[in-house]
Amino acid sequence: MLALLPSGQATVFFIDVAVLRQAGVLTLLTGSKPVSDPEYREFVRQTHFDYTTTLDAIAGKVRREGVFLIARGRFEWGELRDYAKAHGGFCVKHSCSVPSSKAGRWVIFSLIQPAVMALTFSASSSAFETLRRDDATASALMRSEPVWVNIPVDLLRNPKSVPQPLQTFAMSLQFADSIVLSLARPIGNNGAVFNVRLDANFRSAVAAETARNQLEIQTRTLKLDLAREHQIPNPRDLTGLLTAGTFQVVGQHLTGAWPVRNELLNALK
Repeated sequence: MLALLPSGQATVFFIDVAVLRQAGVLTLLTGSKPVSDPEYREFVRQTHFDYTTTLDAIAGKVRREGVFLIARGRFEWGELRDYAKAHGGFCVKHSCSVPSSKAGRWVIFSLIQPAVMALTFSASSSAFETLRRDDATASALMRSEPVWVNIPVDLLRNPKSVPQPLQTFAMSLQFADSIVLSLARPIGNNGAVFNVRLDANFRSAVAAETARNQLEIQTRTLKLDLAREHQIPNPRDLTGLLTAGTFQVVGQHLTGAWPVRNELLNALK
């Protein structure tokens, strides 16, 4: 995944895990079965840290150089230190570095406050400060939705790096200046659990209108393709999601919304 990211650009994201857990959405997204990875199960056993129950929120940015995260939750710092030392790592004051199971990668975690921890995943045990530094993109993207992620526009200019069902939609947005996808509570009673929301800014209103027209054409084309095959959009897969999209332009700002229903979430379990 990191190899797909354009050099120099960061993917910035935020997930309010507590909100998703309270709404019952976290179980739908992660599944009700325990994680089967033996390394993760051993990590939980030794540290008593399980993201499904002890993590409340996480924010971060992803670059080619690595991943930097800020996590809020309930941490047993002494047990985390012991885990690092028992697995070939070392600790200095309130920061520990431990080699990852993936060769040549390190995990660095630092206690900022009793309930706040920074984590870095990179090829260098000294990359914490490099990845930690804030940039204008991160500070400009503070939003109110419980889940959001900015999409580097250079990633969309290489549609082959996007999952095939989404490639035509990605091409419509490749000339945007900024793109954010988020999960938002639906407005009105449309039967959705939440909406996937698109916020894209363009250099001109004409460019925003062009992108909207392309998205609407692609949505109609998908419906026609299904009809020719004597099919209807299925709420349990991407056809039901993508054919339900609606779009609006205000000035240079394009918004879109795709309602996510229980049928799709249940199919992802």
